Amino acid sequence: MRYQFRPKTPKGKWSVGLFVSFFVLALAGTLISSKLGNTIEYPNPINSPLLGTVIYLMFSAAIMASIMGLVAVKKDHERSLSVYLSIPLGIIFFVVIILFLIANLVGPPG
Repeated sequence: MRYQFRPKTPKGKWSVGLFVSFFVLALAGTLISSKLGNTIEYPNPINSPLLGTVIYLMFSAAIMASIMGLVAVKKDHERSLSVYLSIPLGIIFFVVIILFLIANLVGPPG
């Protein structure tokens, strides 16, 4: 079976589009952070509305790209390499966010 780089199904195209938007939002977050002088310790929409929103949208785009990629592979039998590349990154971000939520519930050590 031959693997393509570009997706053929609509769900695969959504997955790759969200994956590209993740990188665009990461670049935007870096530029915004450098313009603010990197003085924000914990960016969130309350103390830095623009930077916090961009970071949360970036994580959401990566997770949604992974979900759409999994659906495209499972349901539509998508076989493009770009969809396969988008899946692990979203899974990693999802696991890290869950671990941060658990750590926040448990509290600091000691």
